[in-house]
Amino acid sequence: MHLRATYTFCAVLLLSELLSATQVDQNIFEIHEDASVGSVVVRLRDFPAAIVGSTDSDDKTTSVNITAGDDSGRFGVRDEDLALIVAAPLDFKLHPRYNLTVELTNTENVSYVTFIIVVLDVPGYPPFYNKRCETPVLSDGEKGGNVTVLYRSDGFDVSIDGGVIGSFNDYFQYPLARIQAANYVMKGDCSGTWFAVGRELSLNQAAYATVLQDPHQQGRIELNCHDREGNKKGTATVLDLSLDGDLPQWVRSSQFATEETDRYFYAVELNEIWSSTSPYSIRCGANVTWGGGIVLLEYTTQYNITGCPEGLYGVYCDQDCVCENGARCHGFNGACECRPGWRGRACDIPWPEVVIVEIPGDSVVKYIGTNLTLTCVAPHIHVENMTWAYQTENGHNDTNVMEEGKVQNNSIIFQPILESANGRYSCMVQAEDGKLFTATFTLNATECQPNYYGEVCSQVCDCQYGGTCDRWEGCLCPPGRHGDRCEHTCAPGTYGWNCSMTCYCQNNATCDPVNGSCICAEGQSGEFCQILSIPEENQVVVVVLASVVPTIAIFGFIVTGILVKRRRRRPKRPDHPTPGTEMAVVIETLSPWEVEKEDIQFEHMIGEGEFGHVVRGRLRVPEGYQVLVAAKCIRPDRMTASAVRDFRREMTVLVRIHEGKKGHPNVVKLYGVMTKSEPQYILVEYASNEELRRYLWTLREQYKITGNSKLLERIGFAADVASGLSELARLKIVHRDIAARNVVISGRKVAKIADFGLSRDVYVSSAYKRTKQGGEEELLPLKWMAVESLRDGVYTCESDVWSYGVLLWEIASFGEEPRYAGGPMHPDVCTMLDLLKKGVRLQQPENCPMSVYKIIRSCWIVDPSKRPTPEELFRKIDFMKPQNMQVVNHSN
Repeated sequence: MHLRATYTFCAVLLLSELLSATQVDQNIFEIHEDASVGSVVVRLRDFPAAIVGSTDSDDKTTSVNITAGDDSGRFGVRDEDLALIVAAPLDFKLHPRYNLTVELTNTENVSYVTFIIVVLDVPGYPPFYNKRCETPVLSDGEKGGNVTVLYRSDGFDVSIDGGVIGSFNDYFQYPLARIQAANYVMKGDCSGTWFAVGRELSLNQAAYATVLQDPHQQGRIELNCHDREGNKKGTATVLDLSLDGDLPQWVRSSQFATEETDRYFYAVELNEIWSSTSPYSIRCGANVTWGGGIVLLEYTTQYNITGCPEGLYGVYCDQDCVCENGARCHGFNGACECRPGWRGRACDIPWPEVVIVEIPGDSVVKYIGTNLTLTCVAPHIHVENMTWAYQTENGHNDTNVMEEGKVQNNSIIFQPILESANGRYSCMVQAEDGKLFTATFTLNATECQPNYYGEVCSQVCDCQYGGTCDRWEGCLCPPGRHGDRCEHTCAPGTYGWNCSMTCYCQNNATCDPVNGSCICAEGQSGEFCQILSIPEENQVVVVVLASVVPTIAIFGFIVTGILVKRRRRRPKRPDHPTPGTEMAVVIETLSPWEVEKEDIQFEHMIGEGEFGHVVRGRLRVPEGYQVLVAAKCIRPDRMTASAVRDFRREMTVLVRIHEGKKGHPNVVKLYGVMTKSEPQYILVEYASNEELRRYLWTLREQYKITGNSKLLERIGFAADVASGLSELARLKIVHRDIAARNVVISGRKVAKIADFGLSRDVYVSSAYKRTKQGGEEELLPLKWMAVESLRDGVYTCESDVWSYGVLLWEIASFGEEPRYAGGPMHPDVCTMLDLLKKGVRLQQPENCPMSVYKIIRSCWIVDPSKRPTPEELFRKIDFMKPQNMQVVNHSN
């Protein structure tokens, strides 16, 4: 008769790459979730004799079977040594605990042992499948030769001040390095780390070795790495181990140990390596001491993300994927992208769930006018009923049941997607056992696919000559073009965007289709070609006839009178005052501010701009003492009509701001004007610290040396400008050029808005539309301009808020030149507008607190009414000043 006995042991398992597990307590064992397949959980022969039979008898265990607690087959038994082993990849998130019942059979009895196996969590495991850095899968024909997931055929360059001093092999194939495969790690978060050690440098690296040995470098170079758009992507470290053996922390944590013969060490840590359709460019640089001076040392390379053959992954594509059931294997880290109904590290665990599958896939933008199929699938579920429901986009609680039935999958097809179809789609499944499962998909298609427009986005733009495709209007043509495809030039008498502006040229003169300036024919002159000159031969005929025939002389007088009258008929645009009237008004406004020439003593030039000179001077004020002033005048070589107009307007705007001689602490102080002299001058307070942009450059250089970012001081400048901008908004004055170059810093470190040469008074009208006067195209600060200013030539207090956002970005970036990702450094109007319409914005500067960047981004909302007011900006920025800096100081 067989005896049946049940023994219960609690086993908590620990990772073991060896052939045995670690015993924590008498009957407790531990193993981590990343234990490799085949790892031993426990050897049953190591248990007490009562379990497997007496060691002194022939009554030994002959077979072992797992009878319960492992439906997914994670564990197995190895017969030769009766060891309980890991049979399939574990996953803590899915099954952190197993209650295994093991049947032990010998010649006399059958015993049942229950193991309670607890799987321990391992940070970063299983690896994450990141679609952003998804790599291609190479076909069989592409497997030949050595394959690396990143490849650069011509290696990388090392340069000093732009001059290449050496070109080297692909880093992954570098012959001088003592390389181990473990030194290269590509992670699922689209990052990578690798390092190499060499005993000597080749001949063409001699200059590089010299840099390391310079006393100022002390054997160490730390380089910052950036991509082609200037975004920081990581760091590179180069060491001469004989002078500096302090390895980066992440290298030390890898338990890498150098050898005595190692001399040179190179390590790279990069993030967001995710471009699979275009080469991944990287530039690592640092200012170093070389040849007795400071030079820029740079590493430059461009990698192609090649991917691995199917079933392989890793830097060298030498590691086997474990993915099953059609799961895709990530080329960087071997992570598996499971198909619906499967889970676990290897996607081999059946998982009852409801999934909505999108065709095209979830990484594709959903555009109006394109096709979309949503399929609800319920693998591994015995479906009793499947129901599709739809909830409108406006958020009403009512839900419409679209379709239901007893099926394993069901689809909704959009041919094409309409904007009215936006909303939330839910697939609800009731299983035969009564359990409920739900999956949801939100459709939010608001844009046409590129190059399409119209109600259902079915019309093609195909704009020519730089036109941009608008969602409703089709092609928006650049200045000088019109037509459905921008294929036509402007008709006579029109110019500008879509030829929407009217020329005022006279005497049949043509106008420039881009800027509206009049192109005078021979014998015509004046701003609008309104002046006709009398040909010399005609003048001779008139004189001769007048001397011979009195009657003809009288006729000549009549003709002459007509010509004189025509010359006196000063042409002007409708509703515009004559220059004489305008000047009279200006003089009357400025008269209380007039400064006599003998009261000013000019010293030296302190600045020169596009149109003006700035000279430092000493002004004797009515109180009897002298003050330092900055005297601004128009450059003699740029004395154009538009420059004079802007100069006069700057005078009047400053006078309006200083009505009653009060002014504002954050607007540059006006001391007076000089309109009776030649040249004319505007006299404002002298700022000893120059403009904000240059001051930020100084802070940036100090930061490189001291590490002090002066964040509090920079935030103070931002608050000052917001305060000054609030005053301009109160007075209904639009500056039109809010930028760091137009803000000055006083001796007491107060920021003040200056340079009102482009400002516009909108006291009567809420917007000032673009005009072309004097036959000249105005210089526009494109990268500081709002969408509506670029598109329609509209300038408001709200557009100044947009510009303030760019200024705040300048402050956060230490005065860097703004550059939009995907665009050139100096874009034209069409390019700039196209970037902004696509949603491109300036990226968060390095070391810029997120709280500051959120304020910056709020200024760039397309709808002007939704941007913060200057008062709101001031309150938000002021809250970050020293008394409230606890919330952001950690990001400094």
